Amino acid sequence: MRMKQIFIFQIPAILLVIFLTPLSGSAVDSYKQYSKLPESPATSLGESIYRESDCTMCHGELGDGEGFLAEGLDPKPRDFTNFLQMERIPDQQIEEAIRKGVKGTGMPAHPDFSDEQIRELVLFVRSLLAETYLTVNLCFSATHVIDIGEKGLDLESFKIKIEHPDLIKVEKEGNLVHISSNTGMETFKMLMKRKVTRTHVKLIEKDFTLSLIAVRLHRCLG
Repeated sequence: MRMKQIFIFQIPAILLVIFLTPLSGSAVDSYKQYSKLPESPATSLGESIYRESDCTMCHGELGDGEGFLAEGLDPKPRDFTNFLQMERIPDQQIEEAIRKGVKGTGMPAHPDFSDEQIRELVLFVRSLLAETYLTVNLCFSATHVIDIGEKGLDLESFKIKIEHPDLIKVEKEGNLVHISSNTGMETFKMLMKRKVTRTHVKLIEKDFTLSLIAVRLHRCLG
């Protein structure tokens, strides 16, 4: 009986070590807990790869498929700004197209890209659909509040689409959106594997992505 009691009380201590360790870094201390849209998007790694790897030659500077080489290609390069087309294509399909190319098209393979580079490139491609793009760094158990404003937005009808509802939850309160982590076992298992995991939230009004929010969930206590 005594041995069981010792085992039970050891578990919280282990959890505290796992989640409190990253707090020693100054980056965690600087995480914001409030954002207001729109924010000027910083140049992301995905955008840098898109422009430096000559993706613009076919897909265009704006991602609309109107690059200067597009005219001679059949089929034409995909228009990343077309909501109805892109909404039906899963991230995995885009990743495979980047990594292996697309047979019968002008899309070449990029075997030299790392998994992280491909994920960042996919995220940038997704951001081309959105009016605003925002990255949120979120500690386990913390909440980030986003003020989406009221100008030109139907607050009653816009939808929230969560990529991984098992990891995070999103709640709407007027023109505020609250993002927090799910403190359940699935989130815990994911953060046991890595210090940071990523998911996405879309704020959609009719057939238009108002904002694409990249949520980076960190293994730390908020």
